[in-house]
Amino acid sequence: MISLVTDKEKISPRVIERLTRYLRCLENLSPDDYISSEEMAERMGLTAAQIRKDLSNFISDFGEGFGVRGKGYQVRILYSGIEKILGVHKTNNIIIIGAGRLGGALLAEPEFTKESFNVIGVFDVAEYKVGKEVNGIKIRHTSEIEYFLNTKDRVDIAILTVPKGVAQDIATTLIKAGVKSFLNFAPLKLEVPEDVVVSNIDLYGKLQELNYWKEKVNQW
Repeated sequence: MISLVTDKEKISPRVIERLTRYLRCLENLSPDDYISSEEMAERMGLTAAQIRKDLSNFISDFGEGFGVRGKGYQVRILYSGIEKILGVHKTNNIIIIGAGRLGGALLAEPEFTKESFNVIGVFDVAEYKVGKEVNGIKIRHTSEIEYFLNTKDRVDIAILTVPKGVAQDIATTLIKAGVKSFLNFAPLKLEVPEDVVVSNIDLYGKLQELNYWKEKVNQW
């Protein structure tokens, strides 16, 4: 769950999560096509009312031509509007702390090669990793984090794939250096100021949830 304070009517994190799904739905459609909320609902397993309600929170972000009676939403306008809402219409600089298996897998993920997300730094404490390059990015020692941040224009998002014993200290260092957004894979709830956004990914917790449903299916 994302911990945040938002200025826009305290939008639910679930609404933002659905916006990312709407983008996925629209990606393979022709930009010049139109799609109704009913068609989107059928494709996504949602209700048309839910989709219309979600999008109505952001009417001012879509501009003129949003929604045509009898035709629905033009894909181009809807897609670009959602990109603007999510801030992926521009490049976002990312750093990854922890170059282990998970951090390495994330760095190799094609989604990070898209124009909207740009990994500019990778850090680790293991001396045998420091200095090596992964996908053209040199791994630096975590002791260089503060210097690195001071020499860059901005870091928009920090991804933490580190043990929980060091996650808080690293987050605190990054926050002091001006980082405001975190994707946290450490099994620890980070203590952060109200103006800092954290999205926690608890892989072990998800495995526990999946195991519960697997046991239920077996009982059925």
